[in-house]
Amino acid sequence: MTEDHARLAALAGLAGACLLFGGDMLFYGQWGSGADALTGTLAEVRGADSSRLVIGGMASILGGLGYSLGVLHVWERLSPAAPWLRRAVAAGVLLVAIIATATHAVWGAFALAVGTGDAAASAVGRYLDLHFLIGGIVGAPTSILLFAAVASGRSAWPRAFAAVSPGALYLLFSTATWFPTPLGAAVVGGGFNLAFAVFYGVSLLVRPTLRRS
Repeated sequence: MTEDHARLAALAGLAGACLLFGGDMLFYGQWGSGADALTGTLAEVRGADSSRLVIGGMASILGGLGYSLGVLHVWERLSPAAPWLRRAVAAGVLLVAIIATATHAVWGAFALAVGTGDAAASAVGRYLDLHFLIGGIVGAPTSILLFAAVASGRSAWPRAFAAVSPGALYLLFSTATWFPTPLGAAVVGGGFNLAFAVFYGVSLLVRPTLRRS
């Protein structure tokens, strides 16, 4: 893969993350503090127009495609790493992308069901929780491996780039209840996709430290 192709893959990943972040905001976006994202999400969903929720859910189609192509960027930047590590991280990021895309689509169904206030919302909510559980099972070890590979110098990214690894950023954003108004709610509510947007965006600005093959 050439450097131009690697950058195009990063652009695709960035676009996918931005599309799904936009979908998040259509679901429950609001102006407020980080704490407001925890207390006001369901109220925002109940008050949302159904067409807005449908568009938010449909963002998963193109967003998922962008995320999947972005994995090629991760694969390329990890080329100095041992083959097993490169395969494990790339496969893990791809699985996370697939799970995240499916979860976003299910969130759209959940958001539509919340408006009915009946048992359907609870059933879809439990199904959604299962997606989050599987995502965590796959995402946690993948995040650790990616962070370790970058921090230890076994990637074409500089070691400092580990600070913007998506796992680390997601932990920061999703728990940032201290983040002030007006952007705090968006940071916490869209933390997962925002983390990947920053990851791919910064990667586009950082020159690889090793000559590409």
